[in-house]
Amino acid sequence: MGKKDFSDLEDQIRDTINNAFNAIDFAGIKKDISGKTEENLNEVKSKLKDKSQYFNEKIERKIKNKYEKVAKISKREKGKEQMYICKRPVGSISGILYTIFGFIFSCILGILMIIYPMITSLFSPFITFSYISLGILSSFFGASVILALRGSYLRKRVKRFKQYVKFLNGKDYCSIEELASITRKKDKFVAKDLSKMIKLSMFTEAHIDDKKTCFMLNNEVYQNYLNSQEALKQRNEDELKRQEQSNEKINDPRQEELMRTIEMVKNYIKQIESANDAISAEEISTKLYRLQNIVSQIINYVEKNPKKLREVNKFTNHYIPITLKLVNSYKELNDQPVQGDNIKSAKNQIEKSIDIINIAFEKLLDDLFEEIALDISTDISVLETLFTQEGLTKNDFKK
Repeated sequence: MGKKDFSDLEDQIRDTINNAFNAIDFAGIKKDISGKTEENLNEVKSKLKDKSQYFNEKIERKIKNKYEKVAKISKREKGKEQMYICKRPVGSISGILYTIFGFIFSCILGILMIIYPMITSLFSPFITFSYISLGILSSFFGASVILALRGSYLRKRVKRFKQYVKFLNGKDYCSIEELASITRKKDKFVAKDLSKMIKLSMFTEAHIDDKKTCFMLNNEVYQNYLNSQEALKQRNEDELKRQEQSNEKINDPRQEELMRTIEMVKNYIKQIESANDAISAEEISTKLYRLQNIVSQIINYVEKNPKKLREVNKFTNHYIPITLKLVNSYKELNDQPVQGDNIKSAKNQIEKSIDIINIAFEKLLDDLFEEIALDISTDISVLETLFTQEGLTKNDFKK
């Protein structure tokens, strides 16, 4: 193939490619792509908007339910509170009527009392009758004034009642001092005022504590108060008994000696335990644990059986102190950085001594239970004898 042929072939390829690109509608493709992209974006936005609206509605629904629930609880608590508070307190109407009529009658009768002497002075023959009439008018005037004052007193009490209710505001109890502060009255006056309101059923289930310091709106709170007071009283009585028992123990020389001995031995046990914690050798540590256990059992038994204190006198005053001294000596020897023959020999002797001490203390503990073992043996013998007499033993059944 010649050079010309290759040139023609190149031209043909170039023309073919140009024609292919020309045939492609890039503008249309771009438009389609833009349209598809916009369509997809709109679809995503629509979905997001729907989801956002769904979640917003869900959140609003939750908030609404929450507030409705709170409102219901508040309404229920308010309704519960209204059960214990009179809706129309004594004096709310009568106080107004007393005040109005008392004031009207007082004014009318007051004017009559001023005018009447002037009129009757013109008729001297009726002067005796005028004095009697004036006395009657004065009596009615005094009754009218009292009626007006009574109305004023009732209205003021109703006003204080509303102040008390407003301050409670859902609370089941409060202090008398707090109520006194809002009414600007003394505690004693408020306590007496509340007692009167309770008697008049203005507070249907209310109570005041014995010390006149706390106001309780209903029986439930009052019962809780009584229970707590009873528990407090019981605790005080128990504490008083413990103090009396403690004083008796202190005043008793034998009990004092027992307490002192127990405290001393427990202190020895703590020191042995401390020394044991500082010793890393497993063999001697095991022996010391055994020693602590035996000594603890002995002293616990003596604490429950004070009569055995004399039997362990040497144990508490001689054996335990010497044992503690040996343990501390072993600890000091074990702490030495250089373990020579003398130190090793001394440690071996102490270890053997601890074994002997443990055996001796176990024997002492066993001896303390000798009386109990004897009593048990006696009881068993008695039972066996009774069973034999009644023909309840095994041999008797075989016969």
